[in-house]
Amino acid sequence: MSDKPSSRLHPHTGSSRQFPVSERYLFAAVLVALCYTLLFTGWTQRLDYLIYDGFLKLQPLKTSTSSAIVAIDEKSLRELGRWPWDRSIHADLITKLRGAGARAVVFDMLLTEPGPPIADQLFKVSMEEAGNVLLPLHIDFIGSSGRLTEILPAQPFVESAAALGHAQIELDADGIARGLYLYQGLGDTFWPSLALATYETVTETKYDITHNIEHASSGGQFNVREAYRLIPFVGPPGSFATLSYSDVLNSELPPDYFAGRVVFVGATAAGLGDFIATPVSGSLFNMPGVEVHANIYEALVQQHLGAYVEIEWQYLLSLSLVLIAVLSFPRISPDRNLPMTIALASGVLAFSYFLLTVDHQWFPPSAVLVTLLFAYPFWSWRRLSRLNRFLRQELERLAHEPRVQRGSSYDSPQQWAQHLARLIKPARWEFQDLKENMEPSFMVYTAQHYAEITLPVNDHDRPIALYLRLENKPALLTATVDYVKRLYPALLEGTTLPRLSNELVDRRIMQVHRAIAAMQEMREFISDTVSNMADGILVSDEFGRILFLNNHALRWLSPGAQPGEFIAEYMPVTNTLSPGDWETIIRQVIMQDEKHAEELYLNDSAVLVSLVPIRFRHRFSTGIIINFSDITAIHEAQRKRLETINFISHDLRAPLSSQLALLDNLRSTLPEEFAPKLDTAQSLTEKSLAMSEQFLQLARVEAADHIHLYECELLDVVDNAVDAITPLTQKQNIHIRIVGEQDSVPIIGNAELLERSIQNLLQNAVKFSPQKSEIVIEIKVASECAYVAVHDQGPGIAPEEIPTLFDPYRRTRSSEQLGVSGSGLGLRFVKLVMDRHGGEVKVDSRLGQGTSFTLIIPLKTGEMADSED
Repeated sequence: MSDKPSSRLHPHTGSSRQFPVSERYLFAAVLVALCYTLLFTGWTQRLDYLIYDGFLKLQPLKTSTSSAIVAIDEKSLRELGRWPWDRSIHADLITKLRGAGARAVVFDMLLTEPGPPIADQLFKVSMEEAGNVLLPLHIDFIGSSGRLTEILPAQPFVESAAALGHAQIELDADGIARGLYLYQGLGDTFWPSLALATYETVTETKYDITHNIEHASSGGQFNVREAYRLIPFVGPPGSFATLSYSDVLNSELPPDYFAGRVVFVGATAAGLGDFIATPVSGSLFNMPGVEVHANIYEALVQQHLGAYVEIEWQYLLSLSLVLIAVLSFPRISPDRNLPMTIALASGVLAFSYFLLTVDHQWFPPSAVLVTLLFAYPFWSWRRLSRLNRFLRQELERLAHEPRVQRGSSYDSPQQWAQHLARLIKPARWEFQDLKENMEPSFMVYTAQHYAEITLPVNDHDRPIALYLRLENKPALLTATVDYVKRLYPALLEGTTLPRLSNELVDRRIMQVHRAIAAMQEMREFISDTVSNMADGILVSDEFGRILFLNNHALRWLSPGAQPGEFIAEYMPVTNTLSPGDWETIIRQVIMQDEKHAEELYLNDSAVLVSLVPIRFRHRFSTGIIINFSDITAIHEAQRKRLETINFISHDLRAPLSSQLALLDNLRSTLPEEFAPKLDTAQSLTEKSLAMSEQFLQLARVEAADHIHLYECELLDVVDNAVDAITPLTQKQNIHIRIVGEQDSVPIIGNAELLERSIQNLLQNAVKFSPQKSEIVIEIKVASECAYVAVHDQGPGIAPEEIPTLFDPYRRTRSSEQLGVSGSGLGLRFVKLVMDRHGGEVKVDSRLGQGTSFTLIIPLKTGEMADSED
């Protein structure tokens, strides 16, 4: 326990460091600073007084029989005369109380001036004979000098008294006495309080206190005070057993009434003694000083004197309770903040009351209470501020999100009426005044071939009705009217949106409501759209678990597939694909970010299964979108197309071949002068036959989704292409040179198609190269690819023609100028073959310097070849 605390405490000074704080740390810092400031300045001290007074009234002490009061009241003044009385009267009182067995007599009156000698002598002798009379002293200022002095009883009385005690009662800042210093004096003189001196005299024991002396200087004298204690008053004034002074002197006392009691003698008459405001006095009656001393003595006897909690513990407990609030507020929902604030405040009050009642220590709770009451609106304000800022940002973000235009987004009937009229094409439509009790009307006049629709709507300003007249065939009229009848409730609901409130929170709530509605519409729109797609759609997460799948996907999956299950366990199993194979494929798509496609035959249907990685921005991870496409119809169309192409090619080639045979027969039978014409006819026929062959091969490559790949030797492919083109090069006197350091270049590809592609490049090179020039074929291997480059010495290709070089039937300007024949399909064929091999073809050409075509062919492994076989 400690002395009465001072209202200020010097703060600890030291270095501080700046550091970034979050919202929670800022909240904690503000509350701790506020609580510390309230404790340091004592701004809430008056509130502490009120709380203490309330607690004191809740728990009054029980009155005991250990003390009584002999009051100098109005009745005594009337019977014994005006004050001051002769001290022989006090001597008689002491004698009578000694005879009644009183343990001690305590006078709460200053006997500083000597009176009549005989009376003073009688009083002195009676005190000496009783041996248990205690007298008060007072510490007060002398005149206007401001100098403190001790006002003691007259010297003879000091010598005769059993003990002296100071009668000082401390008044708090609000003028109410709640405690006193048990010891007080000037300089070296140190006096116990009057009640403490009585207690020590009666019990013949020393009251145990923790020494904490407080010094106050005044005029050169030190007012030494020690052991401030709170007085637990028994009750309001008059709670102690009180007898009139005159009654005690003049009447027979009840037997043993004063036996063993400590009797306090003091003034209770108005204007005679000191009257002190106490927490239990009320607003009309103050408590006589003698009764205050009796309360102090009673508390000493029952060991109920209170004390303030040590100042260090006050700070520690207060800040700890505030930190509990700091930790609690962010962890609960906003609707529980107020109940929690009330619960915390009640807990602080209960703690303070419990400590005062059980341990007689006073913990001032007002600083914590004010901090808690501030914490609730402060934290609510910060939450609302953050929520409002978050909602504003989210609403701004959602405003830029794609939305589905529905009828509910229309703000007036005029808007949807225009869209409806555009759809159904009425002969006439207009808004009319709404008649009383008008209901929606849908009338179809089949015989007259027209219909009338009347739709009551609300325009927020006045009730109106939309009138539409339709003129059409009866079947179309009925269908249109039924459609409008189904659509009307949704349109009507869309035009009854509530207006925005003038209150900000209400507006925010409405905006959030509309944003959520828009998101729900978008989600429903996407869900309905995906669910009704012709293809099966499945989306997985970063672990290969199903997130979403539509009904069409269930057709191709094993039974039991649902969100949360692993995809690989439900993917279709074929002769070439097991669940383990699907796990490998799914792992590659997720981890290596690779696309994958498989063409399967399931339930007599051709199905293309495409696996594409998808980046989840909100998860920073990769999932998979799997698409199941039924391509049975496409396969059937391709088959029929190939059959048609083969049929047409056969019909084209057969007559041309017969024509060549006929020309050969005519050459042997006709005269020599017909030879030039026969040569021309044979050349044209050969060109037509070659064109039909190119068309057939191009069509076959275009019609095939993939080609048959197998292991082959690239050098052999090049040699075969050169051999096939040798007759043409010899005719043009052109030399072909092959450059390469490799003895063998094994690849996975289609040798026939590659050979045909290289032939097309060599044919073009021969066509555009001058006679006696050289064509170079360069072969090399780098970066897991084989490179076959064909360099000629022709006129070159203009840069603006290169982007369209591989388009079908495209011919360059130089070929037309030089009169070089061609169909424009050869380079298109080369490009398709490279695409089917997963490679590419590049062109490098400069006018007047020749052209280079480079085929880039991936060196695939045997395992990949098997997968594509």
